[in-house]
Amino acid sequence: MKTGSFLRILAVALALPIAALQARPALEKPNFIVILLDDAGYANFSHSGHPTIETPNISKMAEDGMNFTNYYSAAAACSASRYGLLTGRHPLRSGFPWVIPPSFPRFIHAKEITIANILRDTGYATAIFGKWHVGTPNEANHFDRNAFPLAHGFNFWLGTNVSHDYLDSKLIRSDPEGFDPINGYHTLAVDLGLDHDWKVLKTLTRRYQDAAVGFIKANASSPFFAYIPLNFPHLQLAASDGSLHTSAAGLLGDTMTDIDTLVGTLRRTLEEKGIAENTLIVFTSDNGQWIRFQDTASHPRYMEARLLVGSARPFRDGKGSTWEGGQREPGIWCWPGTIPARSTNRHPASNLDILPTLTTLAGGVLPTDRSIDGRNIAPYLNPSHFDGEVPEFTFFYEGHTTTTNAVRKGPWKLHIALYSQLGINYGYAPDGNTRQVLEKPLLFNLELDPSERHNVAAEHPEIVKELKTAIENFEATAKKEGSFWDEK
Repeated sequence: MKTGSFLRILAVALALPIAALQARPALEKPNFIVILLDDAGYANFSHSGHPTIETPNISKMAEDGMNFTNYYSAAAACSASRYGLLTGRHPLRSGFPWVIPPSFPRFIHAKEITIANILRDTGYATAIFGKWHVGTPNEANHFDRNAFPLAHGFNFWLGTNVSHDYLDSKLIRSDPEGFDPINGYHTLAVDLGLDHDWKVLKTLTRRYQDAAVGFIKANASSPFFAYIPLNFPHLQLAASDGSLHTSAAGLLGDTMTDIDTLVGTLRRTLEEKGIAENTLIVFTSDNGQWIRFQDTASHPRYMEARLLVGSARPFRDGKGSTWEGGQREPGIWCWPGTIPARSTNRHPASNLDILPTLTTLAGGVLPTDRSIDGRNIAPYLNPSHFDGEVPEFTFFYEGHTTTTNAVRKGPWKLHIALYSQLGINYGYAPDGNTRQVLEKPLLFNLELDPSERHNVAAEHPEIVKELKTAIENFEATAKKEGSFWDEK
């Protein structure tokens, strides 16, 4: 056989599996990848204007898909935010505080229905690669198996139980033959917060990347859901050997390079398997930058943190705050062939919308026996494919005391209480480290004033009244419904 003929036959043979994979229509049970960063400020990316952090793969994903410019995390801190994303429910309904340490008795309740539960019941393979942080089996909860991911719809897990800077945090993998810390899991490393030479920390993003690539390849011919809640850029930063000292932005830039490499690798894998057009990727963060350390010149584990926390500019404040910097996040939804390239969406949306939207796209069924606070935003992605109206955006900002501090409806945002990890209230209330209830609410038009500089409450008393009533009604109904932990 002539060499040319052989090569043509080989090319056809190699193309057959890809053609078979592409046979499934893009809208028929699409694959989902949700990438959630940890403590990423809004301005930590090339596409949002950072002058020295280079994230070309993330920028390319924004160019290839839809960039939401009014996108929110579910809460301004870790555990509450993850609960909201996973359940589509406001964190006030969780029954636990903003951040739960590994010794905390409560966790995401067994009766909660997560997006992984729904998708697995709809025929999806499900996996989590990264930080869990909505519960840990411990003595206080009698090492309850419901505290970990396999009890909440996931088939596989590789990641940390809490933030990696906890002195007693662990890197864990699900394992049918494992028994540490409970049956079904195997502990790979302990005491990550003491990993001063980065032996484990510098490998985390790459570990998740490689495991996710393997998961995609193993499930390329059937629907899958990969939830990838990365550990970084949460302090204590660490970068891989390949990225260290490569960014003009220093260690923060190096860490973002690792994250950007993960995004590029996952997208190339989808292309290689012929399923890029069958896969929706959502890219976002759990809350803003850890502003508490913005002036810290030296820290035993966080180093010169003031250069490493990042920025939420143009928004005010950061993590822990219900100012915009605490919850305004990158929101990229990329689905080649379905979401038009170079789309910019200025409608407000949030991570609460992920569960209802993915459920609808997968042909799943939303639970009807509980409140779902998120909305199906599929019509935003491509109105020619997805009919219907997206419900109006009314978004309640949860304060660190599990009470409502603010609400946004349309362009208007009303603050009834303030808190900042900096202990300052920008002249609107006495400074202090506790929640400050405002004698007179603050009102901002976020479309005209995204930095929340100009209080216009006096000019719009009717809007102040409307939004105060919305908060009162929401808190009353949330209190009446309670959480599953309130059940006897």
